[in-house]
Amino acid sequence: MSGTGNTEDFAQAIPGGREIYRALVGLLARSGLEYAGGFVEVDGFRVHYLDYGPRNDDQGNGDLVGDMPPVLLIHGAGPGGGNWYRQIAALSGKRRVIAMDGPLSGLSDLTDLDEHPTEFGARFLLRFLDALGIHQADFVGLSFGGAVALRVAIDQPDRVRRLALIGSAGLGRGFPYAWRLVHAPWLGNLLFRPTRFMRDRVFERWEVRKPELPDAAAYAEYSFAVRVRPGRSEPMKAGMKRFTSWLGQRKRFSDDELRSVVSPTLVLWGDDDRVFPVNHGERAARLIPGASLKVLPDAGHVCFWDQPELANQLLGDFLDDA
Repeated sequence: MSGTGNTEDFAQAIPGGREIYRALVGLLARSGLEYAGGFVEVDGFRVHYLDYGPRNDDQGNGDLVGDMPPVLLIHGAGPGGGNWYRQIAALSGKRRVIAMDGPLSGLSDLTDLDEHPTEFGARFLLRFLDALGIHQADFVGLSFGGAVALRVAIDQPDRVRRLALIGSAGLGRGFPYAWRLVHAPWLGNLLFRPTRFMRDRVFERWEVRKPELPDAAAYAEYSFAVRVRPGRSEPMKAGMKRFTSWLGQRKRFSDDELRSVVSPTLVLWGDDDRVFPVNHGERAARLIPGASLKVLPDAGHVCFWDQPELANQLLGDFLDDA
């Protein structure tokens, strides 16, 4: 199931889907992209994804472009694959680039999480790739998506050619105290209340250092449209409770797990990341064999929004290295 017409039709049937689709199309247009994507069924769930760049065959199902596998962009706890609109535009000239909406994001079906989100996310991501007929990819993960990518690289190293971790979760206990309040009944409800005020506070306080970014309004519409999707708030809150405790992140990768990573690895971090401190990235770069750490100046947690040109250059150079 793919193509603009089909996607728009499917979006119409999702409560709030029309608004999400329109906001996504508007955000993609900010980087000169027309919508390209579709849906695939994974274990009974309908998963939405964006799909750009060259293929090896006329049907668009080729696993490789030349000797290069697709680039898989894995978002964090934010609204969905549209977060990567500038990276898709920068990378898809030479590579097939895929950005999936996670099961609680974008236009994908909603699901309750009955386990730690990283474990669930890694298995779900592999089944998504299997559904597309893709064995190996270059993985680029932001925040929670970084932890998912790292879990796959540790457990299924043959599936990950190259690994890029951007402000990744799972590398330490540190996590903002405000988000730990999800365990406080009244404050936890307030934190996940789908309002523009909360959406703006998250963006300005934790995601970026430059809230006046040129595309901020288009991103805000996309983010808010996903945030107010009926039925999303409760499973998001439940997932956060499984991810964090009053002491911080519940799980972190062990030293031995990080030392076991065999994929060439790039670690990108904003110098003013207020979600996961830079020393988490330093730990990853110290323990993952041959990993390289690049700290982007004047950048927050989503460092590729604050510094898109620099981040895209670093990612492009790393991913194009055969």
